[in-house]
Amino acid sequence: MSNVSTVNKLLEQIQALPVAIEEQKRVLFDLEQRRSNARMTLNSYLDPMARLPLEIQSQIFFDVEPGTASKVPHSLAAPMVFLTISRLWHAIALAIPRLWTTLEIEALPRRAGYIELCNRWIQRTQSLPLLLSLEGARGSLLLDPNTQDLVTRHRDRLESLNLGLSVTRWDNLYPERRILVRGPFPALRTLRVHANEGISFSKVDEWLDLLIAAPALTTCTFDNMSCTPAHRLVHPALRYLCFGEAYSFSSRLNHGNTATLLKYVTLPALQTLRITNLDIKESEFISFLTRSSPPLRSLSLVFNQRWPPQFMSAIFKSMPTLTRSELVRASWSDPNFMLTLLTAAQDGALPLLHTLRVVMHAKIDYLRLSSILRTRRTTQQTPLAVFQLCFPSKDVEIAKESLNEEALAAFRQLAQDGLDIHIGPKGQNLVL
Repeated sequence: MSNVSTVNKLLEQIQALPVAIEEQKRVLFDLEQRRSNARMTLNSYLDPMARLPLEIQSQIFFDVEPGTASKVPHSLAAPMVFLTISRLWHAIALAIPRLWTTLEIEALPRRAGYIELCNRWIQRTQSLPLLLSLEGARGSLLLDPNTQDLVTRHRDRLESLNLGLSVTRWDNLYPERRILVRGPFPALRTLRVHANEGISFSKVDEWLDLLIAAPALTTCTFDNMSCTPAHRLVHPALRYLCFGEAYSFSSRLNHGNTATLLKYVTLPALQTLRITNLDIKESEFISFLTRSSPPLRSLSLVFNQRWPPQFMSAIFKSMPTLTRSELVRASWSDPNFMLTLLTAAQDGALPLLHTLRVVMHAKIDYLRLSSILRTRRTTQQTPLAVFQLCFPSKDVEIAKESLNEEALAAFRQLAQDGLDIHIGPKGQNLVL
């Protein structure tokens, strides 16, 4: 009988122990939570970062660059790395949707899991506009289906799109293999397409199709790209168009860029135009300006061929709103190039021109140049305020041979009268 009683008591104890264990677990969890909270409170007193206002901590997150070691999303790149620093930083990072609006992806074949990670990344942006960069790699222009699906799924929110294409000579042999992202892109404002070497799209209209698919586009850059469209386009919103990056003396003169697209487009809202290889005919360029009648404010041209003065005069007279211009003579065979330009700009042309920068050879008639600038300053509706003549450092001695005391005195008088003038290499002004 006693054995039965003992067994029953033991059974009751065993049945009661899980309840006691769970209660102790709750007590232990509460103690650990209190310890963690106490540590966080202590850190808030000891850690200067934790004492900063939330607005400043958020701005620090924005100022941290993702890094170039790898494309994001990557666990060691910002903002992903913020999730691992502390619970406070984890919470702050997830509470700032704008922190996740930029996404850079190498356009390699991707597994579905990686694309799902990208989708979770994008979900953290809530409904904010997206800035997407797709970089080609390993000699391929192809986007795998998973990446294509990612772009398609979120294309309505794309505000900025950067396409970087890496090619080999074999890719140019098979243009039909190129698969690019497809529109429409109703929110796209900024587009940049660039390649590691010149790509010619003579049989397809992919770049023109991108413009058609983005009716709200305002800024567009094509670097190292070439195409011959089969149809024409009027784009009413585009304000900034650039063919190639900014010119420098170390740049390749052509770098695969071409102004061919201008023969097929009409851009009535264009305000800034940059061309690093003006390779179309004079009549074709004037035709573009005539049919577009754009309110151009800034013009940058690199000339690789000699154009007659009457052509330059026609260009300038078609740009009454121009305030800033950069003109580069990439070939040094014409020492009177700039004087021809300035002379052609007389007779009421460019009435609002404020800034003129010319890059060319240093050997010119400087006394004549000073006279032209003086006339420009005294006869135009808006006096020229900034003039820069830039040439390579190796040309300094050549310039000094032509820049005599009389010319220097004339330039210094212009500077005294208010003209911001620079003649010489970057960082060396031979006038002042």
